[in-house]
Amino acid sequence: MSNMIALNSETICMSNGLTDVLIDVLVLSGSRLARTVDEKRLIVWLAEKDQSKVGIGTVGFDIREIPWNIARFEKNRQFLLKTVELAQNRTDWDKLDYTPDEDMLFPVLQEFLKMISKLNAECVLPNALGEWISAADKDDPVLCGFPRCEKHGVLRSCFGCHICNN
Repeated sequence: MSNMIALNSETICMSNGLTDVLIDVLVLSGSRLARTVDEKRLIVWLAEKDQSKVGIGTVGFDIREIPWNIARFEKNRQFLLKTVELAQNRTDWDKLDYTPDEDMLFPVLQEFLKMISKLNAECVLPNALGEWISAADKDDPVLCGFPRCEKHGVLRSCFGCHICNN
């Protein structure tokens, strides 16, 4: 099994292990960078792509499905681009109990960066944010002040800490 990230006809295909590594490094760098509610939501949404909780090979997504805040789309897109850049700079990788295989990970990060760069507000699904928030349980971290993992300092999802889980 594998996972795919897509934008229109472009896709990134990854093994389950590489998907976990990608989400780990994005959650690490994004959690360090996130300040606004919108930014924290984006990282929590990515952290929910946790195969240890939802099943292997089931966490692929279309970039347009990310819960973008349309009113602040460009600012949020720039945040996610910066998150990828920090991941490429190995930000907080010392918090991982493994060393990511850069030969496998960096091409995926670069392709993800290209996809985010190409995205514009007209392409995103306008109801994605509202649907995601309305589906959250009342004790979901996205509704409860965005708690962080005490050990790793990353934003927690409804499944807990993505780094601890993996």
